[in-house]
Amino acid sequence: MVVLLPSRFAVLLAAAFPFVSGCVGTPNLPRVVQVLEGQRTTVRLVQFSDGQTMSLQNLSSGSASDVYSPKDPTKQDPMAKVVKDAQLQALLDVLAEKGLHSSGSQSVPPDARDALLVEQKGQRWVLFRRQAGMQQDELPFHEAKAYFLSVWNGATAYHTGNVDLRGENERVRAEAQAAQRRLLEVQRKQAVQGKQQ
Repeated sequence: MVVLLPSRFAVLLAAAFPFVSGCVGTPNLPRVVQVLEGQRTTVRLVQFSDGQTMSLQNLSSGSASDVYSPKDPTKQDPMAKVVKDAQLQALLDVLAEKGLHSSGSQSVPPDARDALLVEQKGQRWVLFRRQAGMQQDELPFHEAKAYFLSVWNGATAYHTGNVDLRGENERVRAEAQAAQRRLLEVQRKQAVQGKQQ
């Protein structure tokens, strides 16, 4: 008899997301925001430390090509993705379970480190964290963030645009030359130290 053990990653995921099994087909999660067909609902993760913002929007709210290839190229957001309404609703339900409705705030405090923002029809819901690291009292935020990232990472985006391959090639060459200069400098220092001993 052969016994198959789950991979270490699968075990870690199961431990980190005990609530995910409740997301599929069960109505036991609180529903604060309802995704309505044809109406835009957006969920954003804002990481204030590096200024990065990732967003998800429901598919029925409009054309995905408007998100991935807007008529005005300056409005293209390479970190925006479109997901099925059901996927976004599952995410919203998890956010509600993790305290989205109880934060009592529609704005992000100035000392927040990360925030999850939900916007729909001019309304806004906010879930945020203030403390460094993963503190016990902010664990629900971290779980909500992890679920957001799993949905965002699982979505395929078809952004269009001009890719500057020549510029990228020059950047890579410049970085390689700088690394080579640093390596030569380290080798020179080691040679000098070796002669002094």
